[in-house]
Amino acid sequence: MISPARRAAIACTCALMLVATAQAQGSSAGECRQGVLALMVMIDAEEHDKSHYRSTVASVVETCGPPGAPAKPASAPSPFDKAACGKLALAMLDSIEGSKLDNPQFIGARDEFAGKCVGR
Repeated sequence: MISPARRAAIACTCALMLVATAQAQGSSAGECRQGVLALMVMIDAEEHDKSHYRSTVASVVETCGPPGAPAKPASAPSPFDKAACGKLALAMLDSIEGSKLDNPQFIGARDEFAGKCVGR
């Protein structure tokens, strides 16, 4: 079993790698996969309130797949839903495993993740 500190270190390393390699036109499926896996580790470790989580979310949302719809501002901040965000991250990963960053399932999961799982 991996300790929480080690998981956080792995997630932070993955997040930094993703941010460093993200391109303006978009990331490759491999880079997006790394970013989503890092998000899943951070969600599991309940690190949604950390800056490295927010920067990884921004990198994944802004560089993976075609440009998405602008995020709609929430009328009132809602509490972070670990289960829902984990499911959305898994849905993104499942779509990436097929190397399909432009399919509707990935785009829908990514856009919903952007609206609900940004962290605080």
